Amino acid sequence: MTRKVEKVLGSFLKAGAILSTIGFMLSTLIQIYGRFFMEKAPSWTEEAARLCFVFAIAFSSGLAMKSNFYVYFDFLFRKFSRDWQYRITIVMYLFVMVLFAVFSFYGVLMVKSGWQEQSPSMKFPMAIAFISMPLLGLTIAFYTFFKMIKMIKMLKIKKK
Repeated sequence: MTRKVEKVLGSFLKAGAILSTIGFMLSTLIQIYGRFFMEKAPSWTEEAARLCFVFAIAFSSGLAMKSNFYVYFDFLFRKFSRDWQYRITIVMYLFVMVLFAVFSFYGVLMVKSGWQEQSPSMKFPMAIAFISMPLLGLTIAFYTFFKMIKMIKMLKIKKK
């Protein structure tokens, strides 16, 4: 069951990251075209590019956690025994989960308050832009949780 959820979520995040990146590139190209060949460049393209960039980061952050694409500074970490490395990693995953759970909680509050605000040039509710925060936080917490569970299972198997 969890593998199926991970697979569906991963496909959703990949599609979102690709579409957001394409949207970022297209809106940037329209802005460049407008600055060179139009009397006045469309003002909405900067906001659209910014929004697409934020969503590309939000969609891809969970995938980066899933695939271990974050940077690790493990010079000191490697000096510990394998058992201590597992323990430290589990504690680190707990901290990451708590951090992004809190981040997501406040992101949801921002989404709720964002329905009253409008974006400056595109005039959509800012809640749409703010959805990227809980999306980022929840996907990182989700993948961290499953990585931590796998780590605990590995530690139990190793002790037997």
